[in-house]
Amino acid sequence: MPAMLFHAPYPIHGRQTGSGVRPAKMRRAFEDAGFDVLEIAGHGAQRARALRRLRRSLRLGLELDFAYAENSTMPTLLTEPHHLPTHPAVDLMLLGLLRRHRVPTGLFYRDVYWRFPAYRADVGRLLATGTKTLYHAELLAYRGLDRVYLPSTKMASFVPWIRQEQVAELPPGAAIHDSRRDPDGELTLLYIGNVSDYYRMHELFRAVDATDGVRLLFCTPRESWEAVAHEYPLADSQRIEIIHARGDELRPLFARAHLTLLTVEPARYRDFAAPVKLFEYIGHGKPVLATEGTHAGELVERIGAGRQVAYSASAIARLLVELREDRRTVVDMTDRVEQARHDHTWQARAEQVATDLRSRRSGS
Repeated sequence: MPAMLFHAPYPIHGRQTGSGVRPAKMRRAFEDAGFDVLEIAGHGAQRARALRRLRRSLRLGLELDFAYAENSTMPTLLTEPHHLPTHPAVDLMLLGLLRRHRVPTGLFYRDVYWRFPAYRADVGRLLATGTKTLYHAELLAYRGLDRVYLPSTKMASFVPWIRQEQVAELPPGAAIHDSRRDPDGELTLLYIGNVSDYYRMHELFRAVDATDGVRLLFCTPRESWEAVAHEYPLADSQRIEIIHARGDELRPLFARAHLTLLTVEPARYRDFAAPVKLFEYIGHGKPVLATEGTHAGELVERIGAGRQVAYSASAIARLLVELREDRRTVVDMTDRVEQARHDHTWQARAEQVATDLRSRRSGS
């Protein structure tokens, strides 16, 4: 069985929410793709012990096809629970070891929120100055990698120091679920995700309230909804259901839905963001309506997984009326999503990395 190394500067097991989902999914995907996965992950002391074991194994003849890493949203030096750099050299030593043994290495760089003014406002100027120094230092170290994977290549212009030839796109993946429903009845829409100043959905609510024969299942965390509910008086509409569900509780919602939604207010960050939720929608075989001009909107049209729509109540309402009256189009979109989703599983992402990095070893 071919062997590969998986690295993360934090524990990856038991992390089932937010940014913690992806590392666990990718690690499992490499196993599903047929690799013996060696792991250097966890807190600093755990990574240091695993690094010593790897060094001994390589000395004794272990051959790795490639190595793949998932970075953290915070600087690697601060990933300990107390955020103190107790093992400052372990991850750099790992990169050096892999280079000496000519192991092709790629890393997924997940987030550039620290490059935006809102980051300084959130964490304060003093802390932002320190962490930005660490982010820049990390990226300088990553210049020696064979690949730096990004959620979308559009993000590359926000990532300093990385060379263009290093960059490849590696968006999230999804598991495949059979959630298809008949095309009849109220045109039922599903949104699953946050709602906040950053995730603004006011135009969607206005569109649904104004459109007969349409129902919105709006699933969001209770605490998020309670913080903004006063901004959404139309939530009392008989056409809108506010739901607080998670995990397996989401499956009945997918089974009820004809279409899924990412019709959020545009923001500069969404020019390149590849939401995990988008691919979960696709994995369930549900067409996606996404805001025009966002990366998600462009992506769903490119892969045949849905439609773009302008972020305005009138534009969304017009599209809903069109789809309410033309269920053949809804069926055709569903067929296309069900065909496309096999190219967007977590295992497909792992196989993409394996093919890419193995080619770096062969020099092709």
